[in-house]
Parts: sequence; C-alpha cells; structure tokens
Amino acid sequence: MLENANIFVTGGAGTLGRAIAELRFQEGWTGRFTVYSTDEHKHAYMRKLYPDILYVQGDIRSPDTLYNAMVGHDVVIHAAAVKVIPTSEWDSIDTFDVNVTGSINVCAAAAQAQIKHLLAISTDKVCHPANAYGCSKLMMEKVIQEYARIAAIDTEFHLVRYGNVLESTGSVIDAWNKALEDGKRIKITDPEMTRFWLSPAQAAKLVVESMALASGNIYIPKMPSLSIGKMAEYAVGMGDEYEKIPLRPGEKMHETLVTEEEIPHTYHEYGDCFFLTPSTFRLTVKNALDKPYTSENARELTKEELMALLDD
Repeated sequence: MLENANIFVTGGAGTLGRAIAELRFQEGWTGRFTVYSTDEHKHAYMRKLYPDILYVQGDIRSPDTLYNAMVGHDVVIHAAAVKVIPTSEWDSIDTFDVNVTGSINVCAAAAQAQIKHLLAISTDKVCHPANAYGCSKLMMEKVIQEYARIAAIDTEFHLVRYGNVLESTGSVIDAWNKALEDGKRIKITDPEMTRFWLSPAQAAKLVVESMALASGNIYIPKMPSLSIGKMAEYAVGMGDEYEKIPLRPGEKMHETLVTEEEIPHTYHEYGDCFFLTPSTFRLTVKNALDKPYTSENARELTKEELMALLDD
C-alpha cells in the first residue's frame, strides 16, 4: 500500500517518523515523503540522513498550514502529540489543544484533501487513563473513530495502539545512559513496575500492517513486557545500584493494552495482534480475550530479545 504512495507524517521528525523514513529507504518506496513538525532542529538532523524528503515546519493546531502542506498526498500518518507524561500533567490545556484539537484538524484536513488513508498512533496509556496524556489520546481515538463513521468521507481512518518505544526521545534508557555518562547513579521509580516494549523499527512495521485493517478499528499487537528493574539490569548492566525515586505525576505501576470493558469488542485478525472494534459495535464472534491484556500478565521479554530490539 505504501510502496508508491505519497506519504505525509505529522510529528514526522520524531522517533517513529525517522523509523518510517528508514523503512522507506530500506524498502525502496518511490512516492513523495513529507515530514511535518514544529522542530526545525530535528529537521536539520534528518535532512542529513534523508535529503530527498520534504521538510515542512508547521503545527497541527494551524488548520490552513496543515491543509496546504497535506494536499496532494495519499496517506497521512498522524504521530504528532504531546507525549511526555509529566509535561502533560503540568500543561494539560496545551496537551488537549495538541492531542485532541490538533487531531480534529488533521482529520478535517485529510477529509478535505481527499486523503485515501489516515493512520493515527495511539498508546497503552489510553486504557484506564491516569494522566492527561492518556485522557487526551483516548479522546483522539474517539475522534478518529467518529470520522471513520462519516459516510460522506472517502478517507479511511485507522488506529494502532502500542506501548513504549525503546530508545525514543526522552526514554528511560536515554536517561540512564546520560546519567552513567555523567558518573551518576541511574534513577528507578520501582523495579517491579512493568511496561510493554518495542523497537522503533517494529513500530514502523506496525504502521504498515495496520493500514490493511478496516476503517475505524484499532490494531493492537501482542507485545511482550518487562519490569523496569530487569530492563536496567539487561540494558545498562545495573542491578541494585540505583537511586529510588517516587512515581512521576500520572504514572502507573502497570500498563494495559486491552481493558476488561474492551474484551467484548476484541477478536483475532492476525496471529500476532488483537483487532479492537469501536465500543458502539458488539461482536457476534468469539472474543479474543477472557481477561485484560496488561504488562503484568503479558509474556516477559527475555534478555536476548531485548538486546536484539536495541540493535534493531
């Protein structure tokens, strides 16, 4: 689907955007590729790696700028968001403005520009949200699904929901490596805290796979999880040598990819993912799950698997 498509990526200068640009390069995709974001410094960095990409500095909160840059493309990948949980807690108005109002702008521009497919990136933080980021991304999911229900719009609207991307900007491994470089102890909230993990390359491949699903549904990969304590031991070689700090505002001990309330709407579409229909639609087929899918009960990531992901 993406091999010859003209692709437009909001927030495209971030970790996922770079991973998709690399996948495009590796696979030899021939269509036009546009990165749309507010970060000119990341544009300059990416331009050295991918000089054939078009870089547009713009904000998804600016409907006219957004539409003018988007028109003429086939596919929109919507990755722009306020993502840092403590930031979203302190700046909840800005978080809502970007993650919800900005997403409405992206959908409206895609419909007006007659985009064929729009894929929005969601997060496990939407499940029983405990922070402004999770709340705003849950509303983003609902916005995407509402646009998918509008019969007069030809654009197909897709969603993919996944966990933490390893070594993304501001990730825990980045913070640990920076601390070690500075000769400091790493900081850990709770070694028993668990998270779902995947590599940037895996996230980029999920984007491609999820485009094949029906409009309005959420693609959820069956992801392994790992505790923060084992992550520190495996990734940076730290055992008990760490500084324990309190949970950050809005943080949870464990994350969830499918809640108990969503079980009646889930079924297997592919062997390695869950297919989640809108809450307004009740399935008549057997549900894929009999209990919530959480980072506490998911398969544990092995050290070898983690190291392979870090090398991916």
